[in-house]
Amino acid sequence: MGGAQKSMFHPYDDLDLTFRELIGFAKMFSKGGKFREKVDGCNLTWRFDGEDFRLARNYSHFRAGGITTTQYREYLKGHPAEGQFTRSLDRLEKLRDVMTCIGFHKDYGNEVWINMEVIDKQDPQMLRYDHDCFVIHNLCKFVDGKSPHTENVDTNEISLAKMAEILCISGVRVLHAPHVEVPRVHPTHYRKFQEFMVSIVSQSKLGLDDTLRDYVQRSIIELLQRKASIEFDDALHLSENVSGKGKHNIRQIREKYDEESQEVINNVCLSSNRIKAINHEMLCIKHAWLDFGANCLEGMCSSLVDNPERARARIDDMIDFNVDVVDKHRLKQSNVYHGFIKQLETFVNFDVEAQIIEGFVFETERARYKLTGAFQSLNNICGTARYQLGELFPEE
Repeated sequence: MGGAQKSMFHPYDDLDLTFRELIGFAKMFSKGGKFREKVDGCNLTWRFDGEDFRLARNYSHFRAGGITTTQYREYLKGHPAEGQFTRSLDRLEKLRDVMTCIGFHKDYGNEVWINMEVIDKQDPQMLRYDHDCFVIHNLCKFVDGKSPHTENVDTNEISLAKMAEILCISGVRVLHAPHVEVPRVHPTHYRKFQEFMVSIVSQSKLGLDDTLRDYVQRSIIELLQRKASIEFDDALHLSENVSGKGKHNIRQIREKYDEESQEVINNVCLSSNRIKAINHEMLCIKHAWLDFGANCLEGMCSSLVDNPERARARIDDMIDFNVDVVDKHRLKQSNVYHGFIKQLETFVNFDVEAQIIEGFVFETERARYKLTGAFQSLNNICGTARYQLGELFPEE
């Protein structure tokens, strides 16, 4: 559950990724090895100024230099994860003496924040871990302006791992980058993904070194010509608008076509519809990546789960609970019902056991990515009753 921190990429969200790179990611996981675990918790971003903790949940908090723990507790009153955050702030206070001793604020100043995940076994997210802990992700700083964002502060993995070890002196369990050993994946799963990507490239008349953005552009050109008989040059310019490769006057292009063609252009190419259009064209690649991930992650267990059978049985029970609750509300909450059925169908089509690990994190020089497989659909399924219908799963 993120706060002011932006989520990392699924590979299919990075349109500047080449097909060769995407296939390479799948090959990397198919060989197995030790990978960094992505954990299912609540984000907590904070700094220590030598006297007090300051926390940020949004950009306004960053601009104000953070809010106090007392203000943070008040801010999160009524939040679905209020209990988790309240206990996390209690644990955070226990780090005060150690943070004072290590002089973090003297080394990094007041502009550097610690971005971490809160794991709370008493009030879990979808996954119920067997250990309360903090998981430090990285150090970051806030960059304000037209597109406010947080960016990483360069450090090294050893420094953050050592910092986590030192903070454990407080009696609070603090980790950095827990890793899980992944066995070699059956070659069929990798070859299936590879074959599908090669076929996509071939059908689009592209090469493996072309990007996902090139694929989106080709797909939009084909769609505009097929549905509205748009001239190639116009379709090319419109596709550049959608894919982000260029910027052309849509009004000027549109005016030469009849109303039916203009409606197609509007539905695909207006700035308000471009993300939807991109997502639609990328759907097959997204599903192929998630399907590959679901097969990679089947049978895997989180490093924070001690009893895999119990954890998996709990997820199965949560699915059944949500099915019952959603069915009970199907007439009055038809939108919730149909959305739930769609997510359930997606998970069933993966044809895997319920996942008891959120996934893995991996990095290139350009970006940080994640492999989460069936987790996204499972998370939506198991969160429907809680977040959309207000009914909590009865933990034992």
